[in-house]
Order: sequence, then C-alpha cells, then structure tokens
Amino acid sequence: MSQRDGSKSPTSDKKRKGFLQRHLPGSADTDKETTKNISPLSSPQNCSKMGVVVTSARHAHRSESTLDGPRVHLEYFLTELSDDDLSSGSWSSSANAAVAFAVATAGSSNPRDLPQVANDSFRAAARRKMSITSSAATMRVLSVLRHWVTKHSQDFDGNNQLKNLAIEFLEDIVCTPTLLPAEHKAASQLLRMLTKEEPAHKLVDLKELLQPPQKPSKENISTLSALEIAEQMTYFDHKILFAIGSEEFLGQAWMKDSKKDKAPNICLMTERFNEMCRLIVSEIISAPCLTTRVERIEKWAAVADICRCLHNFNGVLQVCAAFTNASVFRLKKTWERVGKTSKGTIDRLHNIASSDGRHRNLRDALHRCDPPCIPYLGIYLSDLTFIDEGTPNFTENGLLNFAKMRMIAHVIREVRNFQQTPYKIDPIPKAANYLLDPNLRLTDDELYQRSLGIEPRAVSRLSVSYTSSSPLTNQLKVHLAQ
Repeated sequence: MSQRDGSKSPTSDKKRKGFLQRHLPGSADTDKETTKNISPLSSPQNCSKMGVVVTSARHAHRSESTLDGPRVHLEYFLTELSDDDLSSGSWSSSANAAVAFAVATAGSSNPRDLPQVANDSFRAAARRKMSITSSAATMRVLSVLRHWVTKHSQDFDGNNQLKNLAIEFLEDIVCTPTLLPAEHKAASQLLRMLTKEEPAHKLVDLKELLQPPQKPSKENISTLSALEIAEQMTYFDHKILFAIGSEEFLGQAWMKDSKKDKAPNICLMTERFNEMCRLIVSEIISAPCLTTRVERIEKWAAVADICRCLHNFNGVLQVCAAFTNASVFRLKKTWERVGKTSKGTIDRLHNIASSDGRHRNLRDALHRCDPPCIPYLGIYLSDLTFIDEGTPNFTENGLLNFAKMRMIAHVIREVRNFQQTPYKIDPIPKAANYLLDPNLRLTDDELYQRSLGIEPRAVSRLSVSYTSSSPLTNQLKVHLAQ
C-alpha cells in the first residue's frame, strides 16, 4: 500500500515482483520459449488500459498460433502498468472481464490461417469470376459494334479515320491471348466485314454511271425489248437508292438551298424520276401516227408491269406519271385505240400508284413484297415533311422530343431495310444509252404544243354561235355600214 505522503512503499517492488512471478514465471527477460507456456486466462487486465489492449491486438502476426494473440495483449498491458496501478487493488474487480475481452479480441483480430489449398481455390474462383465478367463486357461491346457496322455501314464508308480506329480496336482484341473462342470468332467476323473489299454496288460512281452518251443513241422504244428497258431502269434506280445516306433524310435537306450538298443522292433520284417521265412522254408524242402512238403506250405499259414484277415500284410510278401527264392524258382518240389487255394492266398499275389514303395501296405492296425492292421515295419524303413540320423538336419543358425522333428514325429505318439486299442485274449498254440520251427528251412546252398538233382543242359552242355567218354578226355589219 502506498503512503499518504506519496512516497513509495518499501514493499512495492516486492509486490510487483510477486505479481510478475505469479502471472509470468521468471523475470522480465525470461526467454521466449518459457513465455509461450503461460496461460492467457491467468493474466488480469486493467480497465483503464482496455483501449490499449484492443489496439495492441493488430500487432500480432498471422504466422503465430492463436494463443500468441492474448500473450501479446498481456505483455503490452504489463509494460504499460505503473507502480500505482500495481499497488492499487482497484483493477482486481474487473480483471476477469478484461482478460475475457482481450482473448475475444485477439481471436477475432488474428483468425486462424487458411490452408494453402483453400487459398488457391479462392484465387481460382476469383479469377473465374473476373473472366466471366470480362467476357460479358467484351461480348456486349462486340454486339454494339456489330449492330453499328451492319446497320450503319455508311458511317465507316465515308469516314476513313473511324474505320481505321475500329479495325485497330478489333485487331487488339483478336491478338489478346486470354480471349475466349466466342469472343475471338465475333471479333474476327467484324474485322473481315470492315477489311473486305467493297461490294460491287458501292464501288459504282454514279456520275460516271449516269453520264449521257457521247453519241446519240441509235435505239428507240421499238428496237429494244420491254425486259431490257425494265431491267436497265431497275439497275439505275437500285444504284442510286443504295447510295442514299441516312443523314440525307434529316431536316428536309432535299428542299433546302443547299440540297445538292446535304442530300445529293435524293436529288439525283428525283432528277432521274423526272427525266424518265419526260422520255416516256416524248416517245409517245413523237410517234408519227396514231397506230405507233398506241403501240408505244402498250410497250411502256409492259415495261411498267415488268418493273412491278421486279419490285421496282419507283419504275412503276415513273410510267404512271408519264401516262397522267397533260400532253398524253388529253389524247382521247389515242387512248380509245389501246387494247383491252393493256388497259387492264394500266388500270392495275394506276391502282397501285394511287395517292388515296396516303398511298395506302403502294405501302401495302411494299410491305408484302420480298427483297430486293425499290420503293417510291416520295411517300417517305412526304412522311418526314409531315413529321418535321407538325411536331416540335423540344417539349414544353425544354427537353428533346424523343417521340418525334423515334418517328423520324422509324421512317428512315424502313428505307434502310430496302438498302440491305442488292439486285443481281447486269447493265445493258444499248439500253443505258437509250435511257440516258438527252436528245430524246423534249421540254414541257414542246410536248404540249405537239400534243395540240396531234389532237387540237375542240371548238366550243360559244365560239360556234358567234361565227361570221350568224344573224347577229350580219346585223352588226349593216348597222356599222349605215
């Protein structure tokens, strides 16, 4: 016991030594082998030092036995004890609880080491999990890239930098040694799609293809067969259709002042449509006699019917538009001589090309036919114009109108579906020269004047009643003479 004046008791050293001898046999410098045999449960702990005990548990090494944790707790605890702590008896009341807490803390802080086999199994499982996660991410990226390449190949055709980056990315994936067979196959297929030679329909230069012949064509509608003309018309239309990019359908670019730059291929399709209509009308009006005009009308009706069988509805609309042209439509005597079979064919074609119900019949025909197919672009351009002008780009809250964007995307997707399957038609040079010869096409004024020469306007009753021989005219002459 300590004295009241604060001086140490002469027996304090003995008490401390006795405490150490009771709980840790031997002196403080007892060798490690003797210390390992001490039971941790016999070592009391001071309540005021519990924080130290908990903290000291993290200094134990995992290589030591589970009993080393409490021993380290105890040694650290004893080194922190002061003489007052040892001389005071207040610690003895909570000694058992402190020892139990130290043991529990040591056990939780120093778990028993797992066998080496268990560690290897855990690492293998972790590697498998990482491999599965990596494979799933790789396949998802390849899936997105496949959709991009197959559905929007024009993005890579018109941008060499984007194409080279995609090829470099796929080559890195293919060269990865840890690649799964499915990943390697998918990446290799995409790489072949990007590096293979361009299809024939994409290598055609439209300006060179539609270049007028240097010499006037010696062919005409009578010297060429209906099949040759229909196939060559389909060949031209299909090449132009496949050259149209999705961006040309945005913002009514085909109606702007910069349409030649933003929508060149749509403008080319429109120009080609008008040139074909003018050629057909010119061939009919330029016929020397009534019989020849009737033969040419029947020949062009056969051409349009073959275009229908080839699913070239753009060609069908070209012929039907020529038949309804004012210069041809007004020739009643000519239409009366057209054969019954040809009239039935023309009526069926006009039924398909009818604009009733927003071209309902033509849309049904397009949805029923199998590819390859060439649609009439006019119906899709009308749809895009209606959507663009009738729906705002932003909502009332200032957000992007995704409903409008989806409608535009749906229309463009329909056109893109027709661009997936090309025709297997070889060009026919003599038919091409005939269809492209500008000397065979007359202007609208020339066509109408020739039409009036073939069948003049009927004299109206009003003009007949006021002829020079009418009584009213004779009476007026007499009155003026007087």
